[in-house]
Amino acid sequence: MRERIRDLSRRELLKLFGITVAGSLAGEAAWPQRIQAQTKKVNPRKTARNVIFIQNCGAMSPPECLDFKETRFTAKDLDVQTVNSDFVISKTIFPNYQKWAPRAALVRSVYENSLVHSSAQYHTQAGRALNAAILREIPAFGSVVASELESERRSSDTFPTFISVDLWNARCPQIGSGMLHPRFSGLDLNTASVFDAFGAGEDDSAAKSSALAERWEVLNRMSEVAPSGGIGGKANEYKAHYEYAYKILTDTRFKKVLSLSDQDKARYGVPKDRGTCKIGLAFLIARNLLAADGGARFIWVANTYNGGNGPADNHDQLYGRGALAPKGAQLSIYESGPRLDAAFSGLIEDLSKMPGKEPGKTLLDETMVCMIHEFGRNPEMNSNFGRDHWGPCFTNLFMGGGVKPGRVIGKTDGYKVTDVGWQFKQQPMMDHVVSTIYSVLGIDWSKKIVDTPSGRAYEYQQTAPLGGPAFIPLTPIEELFV
Repeated sequence: MRERIRDLSRRELLKLFGITVAGSLAGEAAWPQRIQAQTKKVNPRKTARNVIFIQNCGAMSPPECLDFKETRFTAKDLDVQTVNSDFVISKTIFPNYQKWAPRAALVRSVYENSLVHSSAQYHTQAGRALNAAILREIPAFGSVVASELESERRSSDTFPTFISVDLWNARCPQIGSGMLHPRFSGLDLNTASVFDAFGAGEDDSAAKSSALAERWEVLNRMSEVAPSGGIGGKANEYKAHYEYAYKILTDTRFKKVLSLSDQDKARYGVPKDRGTCKIGLAFLIARNLLAADGGARFIWVANTYNGGNGPADNHDQLYGRGALAPKGAQLSIYESGPRLDAAFSGLIEDLSKMPGKEPGKTLLDETMVCMIHEFGRNPEMNSNFGRDHWGPCFTNLFMGGGVKPGRVIGKTDGYKVTDVGWQFKQQPMMDHVVSTIYSVLGIDWSKKIVDTPSGRAYEYQQTAPLGGPAFIPLTPIEELFV
């Protein structure tokens, strides 16, 4: 084992830990220092301490799910129930909807220009459209959150502010901290391996601690590499990653994060999940990270199942069952819906009962939960009984952290938006979702970084995105809160 560890690459070592890290473009001397507000009119809400961002990979079909539309294509066994006057839902697809749907707010008028999974998922991570000219300097917006909240960290905080779960398995994996300091790049936990590596019980914890110490010794040997070879000028970057990894893995609170009861696993649907990455485990980790209060405040959960574009990429056999059920990376709506619903209902139920930091508040009160899709799906069924990609309108879900339950923003006829639902004539985009997250965390979304490697100012929220509309408003989605 010792010889094998020493032969592994840096990334292979971290993968063995069940953890991956993303990179940073800028060297130490180039990390940005000049950050400016663009307007004095910004007033962040600061209604949440934490955010859980769920990337529902593959783009779950709105006509069956969050913007239900009964058409000639709709299955007859969906058992449609009323949540409120603007929200009906299938109990067949979401059996536990009563535990979360009444708390939810929906934005149904969202627009996405890119209809390719990789670039659209990049948009969700970066909070802006893909621009190949400056790709390497653009940080994940989770890295921006970590940078902004750095001043609020306590000496007892060993967990990174930004932690993701199973993002490694998405079509667009971690994009990193770009031009920001590498300590803001976030750690990605792999549910397929992190429990085996560090979810030790009392009987084998000493052995695994010894293995970790050995691995740490191997990693520290990298410091002996001369700057002219091996890791070269990136030495400080790798050092920051490894020190963060070692701190989190030696913190006893992390072992508690990975300590899951069989009862909780059953409630979150883990035993029935056949995926490489189990969404129930990911949500349990997210819950436990916040409960541990170890410094993690922005948690990104990728619903990836078996990788590829994601389980909801239903170009064929959306309603497939038995021999007609999709195989590999996709699931039919009869499987993907209940799988997500079991884990999501468990998460929301638990957060609503767990105490928050402030007296009288729950973790859900202090945590904004977002369920985000990269785009929508065509209202028409194709010849393979599936739905293709659709950008003109789709639905995202929000709750907690000051979001008003029951709000439904925007109306559609399935094909297009008939009412944008907010104060602007333009449709909301992923850019506005990011500004909303900034606002609830107390971050000025109008800021810009002036001294970037390319010399082009980096705006926290763009108003003239590449490849998008000529102009988008500089604003959060305020209607979620009123």
